[in-house]
Amino acid sequence: MLTKATTLWALCTTMALSAHANETVTVAGSTSVSHVMDILAEHYLIKHPDSKINVQGISSSAGIVALQTGTAEIGMSSRIVNANELDNNYTITSIAHDGIALVVNPTNPVNNVTRAQIDNIYHGVTKNWQQMGGNNEKIAVVSRENASGSRFSFEHFMELTKNVAGFTVSDINPEVLVVSTNGMVKSLIARNQQAIGYLSFGSVDSSIKPLSYDGVTPNINNIRSGEYKMARPFLIMYKKQGLSTNAKQFIQFLTSDDAKKIINDNGYIAEQS
Repeated sequence: MLTKATTLWALCTTMALSAHANETVTVAGSTSVSHVMDILAEHYLIKHPDSKINVQGISSSAGIVALQTGTAEIGMSSRIVNANELDNNYTITSIAHDGIALVVNPTNPVNNVTRAQIDNIYHGVTKNWQQMGGNNEKIAVVSRENASGSRFSFEHFMELTKNVAGFTVSDINPEVLVVSTNGMVKSLIARNQQAIGYLSFGSVDSSIKPLSYDGVTPNINNIRSGEYKMARPFLIMYKKQGLSTNAKQFIQFLTSDDAKKIINDNGYIAEQS
């Protein structure tokens, strides 16, 4: 026969286990990584229906801050994380690689750009598509916000930076239109036949046209082989100590063979073991 004390203990234990099972794991950071992270979370929740995964695409730098302040258990970055941003108390793991695609409106006749041409476009030297073999139309140049991992990787690869008082800062034309997400880049270019921008290769669809860079098409095979040079890692970051059980289980899933198949099936290149 159960006593009142035993019944109360069992009830409290059940409530504690239920609360633990429903504990939300917040994953915050790069909007590029969040695109595939949303898909990974959906697949994870099919097998773990009692779990809750909250994916927030806010930018790589903001994801690092969210991790440091404890508002997220897992951070996402689409750029290399510097040692002065996260110390040895954190683990940084690559789950995939992704290309950065230069994109235009599908009606734009230009199909290839060179490094010199992109340099001139983003420095405001080249202002008309006719100078690129296109139509006699003004070029509408689009970039991402400063905290974006895509912008960081793009500008460092294209050497669109300068040194000011010991700090590396952006050196692109201040008249460039700045937007906050991959989705906004895609939406703007899909509606404007004069626009050019860059975004995660995994976000490219039929509403925009990816350009070849120095004669190399951005596709999975060329990114995997290294022939397409403009690529970067997709990173997850988390504390070595103090993770919830749910966060540990989700991280384990993110590096599993099942997750790698999902990553590859969605246009990215999964990290090999």
